[in-house]
Amino acid sequence: MPRPLMFVPRPWTPFEITMRCMHSRLLMRPGDECSRRVLGVIGRALELYGAHVHLYFAGGTSNHLHIVGAFESAEWKARFKCHIKANISKELGELFDWPGSYWDRRTRDIAILDDGALADRLAYLAAHGVKEGLVETPGCWPGIQWVRAVTEGRPLVGVWYDRSRLCALRQRWAQGGRRGPKPTLGDVALRKVVRLTPPPMWAGLGEDVLRAKWVELVELAVERHPAPWPTRVVGAAALVEADPHTRPPRTKTSPAPRVHTRCKALRKAWGEAYSAFVEAYRAALHALREGWGAVGFPEEGCRPAVLLPEAGG
Repeated sequence: MPRPLMFVPRPWTPFEITMRCMHSRLLMRPGDECSRRVLGVIGRALELYGAHVHLYFAGGTSNHLHIVGAFESAEWKARFKCHIKANISKELGELFDWPGSYWDRRTRDIAILDDGALADRLAYLAAHGVKEGLVETPGCWPGIQWVRAVTEGRPLVGVWYDRSRLCALRQRWAQGGRRGPKPTLGDVALRKVVRLTPPPMWAGLGEDVLRAKWVELVELAVERHPAPWPTRVVGAAALVEADPHTRPPRTKTSPAPRVHTRCKALRKAWGEAYSAFVEAYRAALHALREGWGAVGFPEEGCRPAVLLPEAGG
């Protein structure tokens, strides 16, 4: 079955994006340095594309990363994802000594069509680690602490390593006769704060009211998605000490839905809109391949790379 085309039916449509590590290995093993690098990459992506992205959630478990956010268009979503995937693979590949392909497949993007479905997905993701029997509470997770960020106001802070500047520093160091210490990553480390946007159903709420809403959602998440074996929690210490190259004996293979929504009418309308989009996109792609002059790709999709404007556009 071919993968779905990238489709953003209207500006600022929320999506749940999943990036799964190669072979489902524990290549996102939680820990301070892993969290710093991942959050640094996300913080840098928000610096570049934040005007076109609203980020609601960032987190995951030891073998996959979830991003929930809304995007101005399919092209901005593609650029944001490309930056995150490429740079996380570089940073964590170095950290965990994994030189090959980092991601098992293309990202899985699922549109979220209504506020109720968005609240459901955020609650589900807030229970990560608890529902798998890994930690007792969401706040005990030793990796990216999204739950504490939204319920306690703790900032999500990462480190972005400016490797282009590091390369230039090392070139000058070599050309200068290698005098002094060789430049290291610490010389180009930049602090990045990942700023989360309140979801649309809570937009405009005061800080205290918003925090109370998050606390209520997290409590509901744990109630809805309890640990399968509450007396046999793995624990944060064991998660941090796990071998990141470990390949689980079994992985979840159930098919993902095309959309998240509580409304059958919205699901049907999305399917009809996507079918019309695919037809229009394929017609435009055929015209481009045949060299028929100006090609009008549908605005809901991402145009081929040869037609994309420069990143700063």
